[in-house]
Amino acid sequence: MKRRRLLRTLIIVCITLGLWAAGSGNEFKLFTVYAEAVTASDMQELEASVEAALRKRSGVLHFDYTGDKQELSEGIKQTIRQAISRDEYTAYIVDSYFYSIRSWGGSSKVKLNLEYRETLEQTAEVDRQIRQVLKQLIRPDMNEHQKVKAIHDWIVLRLSYDTKLENYTAYSALRSGSAVCQGYSLLAYKMLHGAGIPVRIVEGTVATGDHAWNLVQLDGRWYHLDITWNDPVPDVKGQVRYDYYLLTDEQMRIDHEWTKPYPPSADAYSAALASKQAGDPARAAFYKQLEEVLSYKWLKPEYTAATSDVLQRRIEQAASEGKESVKLRYLPGGQLKKDLEAVMRNIPRMASYKASYSPFGSEGAVLLELSFELHERDS
Repeated sequence: MKRRRLLRTLIIVCITLGLWAAGSGNEFKLFTVYAEAVTASDMQELEASVEAALRKRSGVLHFDYTGDKQELSEGIKQTIRQAISRDEYTAYIVDSYFYSIRSWGGSSKVKLNLEYRETLEQTAEVDRQIRQVLKQLIRPDMNEHQKVKAIHDWIVLRLSYDTKLENYTAYSALRSGSAVCQGYSLLAYKMLHGAGIPVRIVEGTVATGDHAWNLVQLDGRWYHLDITWNDPVPDVKGQVRYDYYLLTDEQMRIDHEWTKPYPPSADAYSAALASKQAGDPARAAFYKQLEEVLSYKWLKPEYTAATSDVLQRRIEQAASEGKESVKLRYLPGGQLKKDLEAVMRNIPRMASYKASYSPFGSEGAVLLELSFELHERDS
């Protein structure tokens, strides 16, 4: 078998580019562009060369290609895409690329230009800052569930959504405190990976256009995590939402779509959390608090009503205990208004009430918040 040989010569071209960087202060930055000359005899070697260049943020590659010219012409675009997709973080900081091919005789010359949203030095700074943050944020006694929540909350509290659409990278997110969905996802990817959590970046669409979020793996199961959509817009200091925290494919498809193949997410996190509560009493306080913020308590039978009779009993029980409000999940959400009016007419001492409700889950249920006043009993 003929052994393949990859010949590489590194040519460092110090080209100083004066660029006005977007962001606060409009700081003047200098970038160094690296060019490489590479000899490759087939598409596999070409892909390996591109992948290595991406890791070094090389800007220009010159190939002396000695393989099949037709294979080169037909496969170079896919080969470059494959090289870029090898590392998800790199894939989302490649801003653009273009190439040209000149062939004559038995060889071809290829020139590949690559442009990046984040320099090698900036990525190194991201890594440095994340190491510092994780040292403070992650305690040795934390399990994966605690780490994910700590990182999620830190990002939401640290960033605000960039309505000017200028900050697309983890570096610009950390530097400016603001980012679009891609910046959120890249920062989450780096932080979760640094904490030892398996993580992916998901590329998809929502009603407003292209969107990116993360998949995380806990106890062998994958869950969707959209930190961007858990951060209020406009930003509310100190507020963290959990509407898109560790969801299944079914839950996520209500308003998210994706076309690339990703690990499936089929198991509800509520079941995983219940299992952790039963098997890990040392972290009971954490699981209980997480159950509260994720509203999983409303999935329990004691906080659920499936019929108007059960709804009436829940309200009457609260009144008998001296309470003036009830909060529960009502399964036939479309019938709530009609059923609630009938129930209130059936409670003799009911003087007045105020109700609000919102969709809960994907099965038509609603979360009802009810406050009421009763007539005084006859003496």
